[in-house]
Amino acid sequence: MRKLILAVLISAVILLALPFALQVSQADGDVAHLSSVEVNELLNKVEKEWDNPSFVYPGQSFHYAVLDNNENLRYKNYGGAETIVHATAERDTIRDIVVDDEVVGKLIIYNELEDIQFKMERTILYKYLFFAGGVFVLLLIVLLGVEVKVIRPFDKLKEFASAVAAGDLDKPLEMDRENVFGAFTEGFDIMRERLNEARESELQMSISKKELIAQLSHDIKTPIASIKAMSEVLGAKEDRPLVKEKLESIGAKADQIDGLVSNLFISTLDELNKLDVKESDMESVELEKIIKEADYNNRIKELELPECLILCDRLRVNQVISNIIFNSYKYADTDIFVSGVTDVDFLTISITDRGGGVPVEELNLITKKYKRGSNAEEKQGAGLGLYISKELMENMQGGLEITNADGGLRVNLSFKLA
Repeated sequence: MRKLILAVLISAVILLALPFALQVSQADGDVAHLSSVEVNELLNKVEKEWDNPSFVYPGQSFHYAVLDNNENLRYKNYGGAETIVHATAERDTIRDIVVDDEVVGKLIIYNELEDIQFKMERTILYKYLFFAGGVFVLLLIVLLGVEVKVIRPFDKLKEFASAVAAGDLDKPLEMDRENVFGAFTEGFDIMRERLNEARESELQMSISKKELIAQLSHDIKTPIASIKAMSEVLGAKEDRPLVKEKLESIGAKADQIDGLVSNLFISTLDELNKLDVKESDMESVELEKIIKEADYNNRIKELELPECLILCDRLRVNQVISNIIFNSYKYADTDIFVSGVTDVDFLTISITDRGGGVPVEELNLITKKYKRGSNAEEKQGAGLGLYISKELMENMQGGLEITNADGGLRVNLSFKLA
């Protein structure tokens, strides 16, 4: 755009300056034409003073020479022709000098057409340069005004629009009421403020919804625990096999609901950046107790852990182990084998079932949020258990990895040694 304006500026200088220069030069040329009045006045003076040898020839605006009849030069004010023949060849003007009705000499007025033409051309050039310079300066001032009042504010508006499109709503748009976009600038900045307020409001609403979900998930766990406890009490007192089986089914469903609600609660806390851990030292013996407590169906056939001290959050470890054992119950429904080894920095425990595992291409997928293996299509679940477990382990400076091994699925949990 700036190149276009510069081209227009140069064209305007040429078009606007040339007519002015030609007009002024034409006026100068008219002035430079030979005046017959001056010629007649000079001729009359020469004729009157012809016999006066001390006559001083007057200065004129044109060049001339005075000859007698013998072509002797009596006076000239310019280095031109001095003979009639030469004057004729130069197309000079020749006038007779008459005294007492007798021609006594010649007045030669030099032809200055070439000089006048040269002067006119030079004048045209000077005038053109003068007017061109004036027009250029004028248009340059106009161009600078357009740059300051239009182009720069427009560039700022473009940068502002790009920033808004990229989501940057914090940087205000400076207002300048003196440029042509002053009113638009104010309007755009008001729009930015409104968008920012709307985004903040939407964010707060989203946080409020997640906090509500987290609160409800937490509150639901209490009646679920009561249902499970009552089913266990009634089952212990019931002798009828069919009723006892139904009560056990109620307890199992309560466990299932409790697991889903726990996952939803922890996932919501994760999105709210509240999935905190409080690390402390814990003996591996305590880890064995947590594993046994999570195995309420007594599916674990082997449990061997080396004695060591690990750094973890007991509550979060309980959640991780419960998730993994519960998943094994639900998807594999086989015996479970647990072993552990230590290295320089970590205790790694392996929890393995015999349920056939999952396809190799799904091993990294099932630890993602809301992702489940192809063998889980007929099972209820939200795809959060392993995702949450992995997040919790990493927050405790450990890790979670999944492989296929020994005819089933193996979950390796790494705990940092204290």
